[in-house]
Amino acid sequence: MLAYSCSDPVVDEKTRLVAEHNSRTMRLSCLRYLLPGLLIVAFVACGASDGAAAQRESFQKVTASERIFTFDDFDNIGFKLSKEYDVEGLTAAIDARFGFWRPAGSDAKEFEIRFYSSHEDAVQFGTSFAEEVTGEDAVLDQDEATWKVGIRDRRYFFAGLLGTHGSGSVQAKYGGYAIYGNMVLLCEGANAEHSLDRCAALIAALPASDIR
Repeated sequence: MLAYSCSDPVVDEKTRLVAEHNSRTMRLSCLRYLLPGLLIVAFVACGASDGAAAQRESFQKVTASERIFTFDDFDNIGFKLSKEYDVEGLTAAIDARFGFWRPAGSDAKEFEIRFYSSHEDAVQFGTSFAEEVTGEDAVLDQDEATWKVGIRDRRYFFAGLLGTHGSGSVQAKYGGYAIYGNMVLLCEGANAEHSLDRCAALIAALPASDIR
């Protein structure tokens, strides 16, 4: 009978093949246990994404709601208050706040929320004020604005190019707005569509029992 030492090439080859087989078996075993969990995570993530997208698509610029909202509803979801505005001159408004909030998967965005006694008041008295300070034709000059409070917070200032003359340009921070229940929401965005998406995300973040 032939005997092989530990350094025999045949024995070493058998050892290598056994080790490779064991390693391959272990990997397959791990995949068998991990794959279902990974698929569940993927399906949940896709479902959440699809649900959020569907909610944004169904979100309307003007939506009635039985719920009377206050700033406390937003304070509870992590909305960071920067300023509380004096509403004198903002017809029928009972409160107005400016601050920022971070939508999922995005950096923080700025919002102005104006509260009224009812949805009817928000539509009747709040629409013209919101239209005036949003979009490409927004009135952002202190002397021309109907309601002057917070006018600086509603604009971006872009300085002129280095080495050139001029004071740069001013653009609206809020591309559009939404009226939800007793609120008028001015939401940061480059255009009306972006702003409506941010308004939808903010409302969606409220507890489901608050949205009706």
